[in-house]
Amino acid sequence: MSALVASPAVQDKVQVLQRTLYRAAKADPGRRFHALYDKVHRRDVLERAWFQVRRNAGAPGIDRQTIAEVEEYGVARLLDELATDLREHRYRPLPARRVFIPKPGSSEKRPLSIPAVRDRVVQAAVKIVIEPIFEADFQPVSFGFRPKRSAHDALQVLIDESWRGRRWVVETDIASCFEAIPYDQLMETVKERICDRQILKLLRAMLRAGVMDAGQVLSSDAGTPQGGLCAAEHNPPYEQRWFMRSVTPAVLVRTWSEAERCT
Repeated sequence: MSALVASPAVQDKVQVLQRTLYRAAKADPGRRFHALYDKVHRRDVLERAWFQVRRNAGAPGIDRQTIAEVEEYGVARLLDELATDLREHRYRPLPARRVFIPKPGSSEKRPLSIPAVRDRVVQAAVKIVIEPIFEADFQPVSFGFRPKRSAHDALQVLIDESWRGRRWVVETDIASCFEAIPYDQLMETVKERICDRQILKLLRAMLRAGVMDAGQVLSSDAGTPQGGLCAAEHNPPYEQRWFMRSVTPAVLVRTWSEAERCT
């Protein structure tokens, strides 16, 4: 049995990579990154990805392989296999397992898609590599799905601004956001910053892997399955770019007339 806990040295190497990508993206907002795929199958990146997947735990995908079973199989062995498959362009993601969970405050249920553990590791590796690039573009008012940011931080901003005399908040929501994101527009948004064909091909494969529901594989041209790391990575670039092009950055205002001028 092998748990393979990420060492500080591995963490530092990955952090150096992420900082380098972030600084390069921040320094040149128009830059498109082309040499990223080889970093996804780097051993230290895959080890960091496994650490994140193991920490998050979670249920098995359609292959029914649990975290414990992966450790019994051998984490190093699995990562070697994934690295080889990615390097030789043989990796193919499995469809995610579809389950339905109760929706808070409603009698409805929302779909949750659970990728296989091996696919979650690859998703996490991709996220480790491309997240810093998009992070460099995000506005300070954006808190969702971002590292070291949460809804609690957004609430603190509301509290701070209310003490400065601002009283009005306009709240909006995108109905069925995860299910409605069109693949073509999502990929066009990603391509504004990434031109590495292998990364783009891998992202498309993840999007089009589909879900298995009642023994049947379902696929569509829209939506990122809720439940996988890939959804969290796909959502912010698309949502943030749409937000920045559609409205002025979110602010709190003191009067309703100021709120009207923001719309």
